[in-house]
Amino acid sequence: MPVKLEHIRQPDAADWQDIAKIQQDAGTEILLPEALESALQQGHWLVAARFNDRLVGVILCSQNGDMVTLEYAAVRSITQRRGVMHQTITLLQQWADREQVSLLITQLPAELAAAAQRRDFRETAAGWCRDSNNLSSDSRILKS
Repeated sequence: MPVKLEHIRQPDAADWQDIAKIQQDAGTEILLPEALESALQQGHWLVAARFNDRLVGVILCSQNGDMVTLEYAAVRSITQRRGVMHQTITLLQQWADREQVSLLITQLPAELAAAAQRRDFRETAAGWCRDSNNLSSDSRILKS
């Protein structure tokens, strides 16, 4: 199931329909329209996985300097176990390398730690971080 990566700061009507389906499957308040609209107004954005012109997965992101924090991720239940999030993370890593930004996951479920390590994330004091290939490690966030 090949997906395209898209950065969305203002979802259109079809995107909101897809986000509602993702929210319903995930059962989280973070993706409810009021909460998500508030986050978008505060400078957050969605990294979206699009398949056949529909959103099948999203990651809520924020940026501070050269650090992009991945705050929440979810995929439609009908697309789970089809590599949607794997592809989305891979494409996001490629984008981060081009933009020379690091990626940070502050709340990673323990069962995903091994998968994060395989994708070049390293546990730090701030969370799980993946430095851009073009950046040096930031000693402020690495564990000693």
